[in-house]
Amino acid sequence: MDTDLPTIIARGENETTEFKLDGVRNDHLAKELGALANFRGGKLLLGVSDKGEITGVKRDDNEERLQNIAYNFEPPLSLQVKEREIDHKSVLEIRIVETAGKPYVYKSSTRNIYYIRSGSVSREATRAEVRRMFQASAELHFEVTPVSGTSEKNLDLFLVNSFLIDYRNISMDELSRDEQLALLENLSLITSDHQSTVLAIILFAKNPVGFLPGCHTQIVVYEKQTRESKVRDHRMFSGALISDLPLIISFLANYNPRAFDDVKGQRKELVKYPEFAVREAVVNALCHRDYTLQGAGVRIEIFQDRMVVTSPGGLPNTQTIGRMKTGISYARNPLLLQYLYDYRYVERLGRGIPKIFASMRSNGNKIPEFVDEDTYFQIILPAVFHD
Repeated sequence: MDTDLPTIIARGENETTEFKLDGVRNDHLAKELGALANFRGGKLLLGVSDKGEITGVKRDDNEERLQNIAYNFEPPLSLQVKEREIDHKSVLEIRIVETAGKPYVYKSSTRNIYYIRSGSVSREATRAEVRRMFQASAELHFEVTPVSGTSEKNLDLFLVNSFLIDYRNISMDELSRDEQLALLENLSLITSDHQSTVLAIILFAKNPVGFLPGCHTQIVVYEKQTRESKVRDHRMFSGALISDLPLIISFLANYNPRAFDDVKGQRKELVKYPEFAVREAVVNALCHRDYTLQGAGVRIEIFQDRMVVTSPGGLPNTQTIGRMKTGISYARNPLLLQYLYDYRYVERLGRGIPKIFASMRSNGNKIPEFVDEDTYFQIILPAVFHD
């Protein structure tokens, strides 16, 4: 008897564990296997009821049907099957191996289906969730997808032209209409059929939230340390990112008062938060957020004792907090990152997070905290109060 399985069964079903009876239909079994594979892998125990009752397997074709199901996915699922004995009954332990091939699509007799896991429940993914799965696999970057009903006319071409003059030594005024469109397409700002891309709407649109409702940054300043305290100030920025970013940084500076101290005859500037740490936290949130979560914007909250920067979407792909701290970076939106690099808002070397730590230590702040959840990522900057 496998000593691990009784413990797993006693804990019940969860995000990575599923129980199924031996008589389960193939399409239902495919749904569970596909959802686990598109999550982060896991185990399916065949011959166990939803309530954890061990019923055992009686069919003699289970391994064959599992192989057939696996090859009905594109790419095929990677399954490891072992027969276990519990209470004198045979149970199939099916381990679904997480690979870089995600997302997996099930090719049913009528259509292709992507399954996902929500807690202990498997279900069909929505279109938005499928986009996010492809984005996480690095096979599709949402930023270059077209925005329906748009064209280059929805862009602030003055902003675009200013970028071209300052960073590409090109002026659209000197180009023909066809040359202008070809240039915008080469810059990934429009598609071949002249629709604006998500990237273009984020950076240069006249009204970004009209097409991407989550394209905004909300700043709330509280009087004390909780959201229940009085709101001292509130501001919403919903314009083109290239125009809004300097305004956001300037607004935050109003709540980062400066003081000066003479240390050994040298005048030293004292602030609640290092300017670099604030700037880097904000730029990271705007650059690396998940723009497929269109109803949510970036939120910056200033409390009496801390600043909290929250961006939609957890860390992308294989990125972890530990990897970030060591300077290993992964770009969810690589073209947006390139534009912000051109504007000198970011570095390419992935040193932003380590330098946040260094600037906080140098200023006398406690080290920043990070929170990584499925739907959001937070950077928490503790304030320092200088005497």
